[in-house]
Amino acid sequence: MCKLVSFPVWLGLSLVWTAIVAYLGYTSAPYVPMDVSASDPATVEALRAATTKHALMYGLLAAGPPAIALVFGQLFCRRG
Repeated sequence: MCKLVSFPVWLGLSLVWTAIVAYLGYTSAPYVPMDVSASDPATVEALRAATTKHALMYGLLAAGPPAIALVFGQLFCRRG
C-alpha cells in the first residue's frame, strides 16, 4: 500500500489541490464595487479585514489537507 501512494504521488496530488484552491480563491477574492467610495476609511478597513480573512481561509484550505495526508501517510507506512 505504501508503494502505491508514494511521495511523488502525494506531491502531484497536493500541487493539483493547491492549484484548484488558488484558482477558486483568486476568482472569489473580495473587492470594492464601483458604486462604493474606495477612499472611505471604513471601506478600506472593511476590505482589509475581508481580504485578510479570505487569504487565511484559502491558505489553510490549500495547505491543510495535503499536510494531514502526509502525516497520516507517514504514520501508516511506518507501521506497515
